[in-house]
Amino acid sequence: MPHPGAGALPLLAVGLATLGAVLFGLAAVRQHGAVRSTLSAGRDRPSGPEPGPAGRARLLAGWAVVRSLLRNRAWRVGVGQAGLGGVLHVAALTLAPITLVQPVGVLAVPVTVVRSALGRGRRPGAAQVVGAAVSVVGVAALTVVLLVPGTHAAVLPLWTTLAGAVAAVVGAAAVLSAALRRAPELVGCVARATSAAALFGLTSLLVRTLGQVATTRPGGWLPLTVVAVLGLASALPLGLWCTQGAYAVGAPQVVVCCLTLVDPVTAVVGGRLLLRDGAALGGVTLLLAVGCGLLAAVGVVLLAAHGPEAGRLPAAERP
Repeated sequence: MPHPGAGALPLLAVGLATLGAVLFGLAAVRQHGAVRSTLSAGRDRPSGPEPGPAGRARLLAGWAVVRSLLRNRAWRVGVGQAGLGGVLHVAALTLAPITLVQPVGVLAVPVTVVRSALGRGRRPGAAQVVGAAVSVVGVAALTVVLLVPGTHAAVLPLWTTLAGAVAAVVGAAAVLSAALRRAPELVGCVARATSAAALFGLTSLLVRTLGQVATTRPGGWLPLTVVAVLGLASALPLGLWCTQGAYAVGAPQVVVCCLTLVDPVTAVVGGRLLLRDGAALGGVTLLLAVGCGLLAAVGVVLLAAHGPEAGRLPAAERP
């Protein structure tokens, strides 16, 4: 029999995930501004032209820029906001399935776009307001739809299966980021952000796995735990590095758009295939969930397409 308070846990998880999404959106704007201003300050010739995407990627790889970022207060605050958002998201994943928690991260997109516009002293445009409203309505409807069926206990995979999934995602992300290092700005930004999103989706899956291991202690839990921990140790730093690389060559709303669309897909598909999270969803509920998710995606794409230009940051927004 379920615990009397079990019905409140999914609601609490949604609340925690929402707060985490807001913090992540605010962190994206801060980190983007800090990375771009640091790279501009790191040019060999201050009076020379703005470096291209390949030049900014090389600058970002230099230890001097890494040290500059570590000394940058705005960047550190952004990391703190993202870290706190991550903690809230992890807490949410321990309370509810990935299928419910992960899509809530889409709410980071309207936060990013609105905060970026306000930082430039502008009001969000009509298209941005519509996009924000559509994405929020889509996520709210998706949450209601997924709350109805109730939770379903996760089924832990074999450690070899999990290891194969970790190797596939980490390897693909590393190859994609390296192969498109000299690509045009938009392509490079999307490639790095997509790689980061897949890696972050993997980390959510691994966190969910560790949570289930801690509560059920199944047979063979030790190798499963080792694989999950090693996967987190490789996927999380690589995902953070890909995110900073995306900020270096693209606009924050494009980065967050990729993160909030690919991350949930990776986590939800992985959760469904490896943990059978959301397996209790019926056909009608699943169709409604897909429809709500597509509505949220339309809002996100609309926001990204009409977001403020982010090539050069005004003085007021620079750290």
